[in-house]
Amino acid sequence: MGKNEYELSKHLQEKIEKGKVVREHVDETISNPDKFVELEEEEQHFFKKIVNFGSRCFKVVFNPLKRLVITAYFDRKMTKNDCK
Repeated sequence: MGKNEYELSKHLQEKIEKGKVVREHVDETISNPDKFVELEEEEQHFFKKIVNFGSRCFKVVFNPLKRLVITAYFDRKMTKNDCK
């Protein structure tokens, strides 16, 4: 899925503007996840190990019905589990 195929929530846009999240991490995680979990019809989680950030696990929460990325962050629990 290309980055033009979804929108970012206002919350996530603000995190990117403040430098708390890197947009490229969001795009890479969605397009090439290490792990994917569909919780409900309207909620999917994508996980990706980001090597240049200490191999931490990055999580993206996505609503496929609205084509909207809700939030994204480094997930401590998944990092401990090596993003699996």
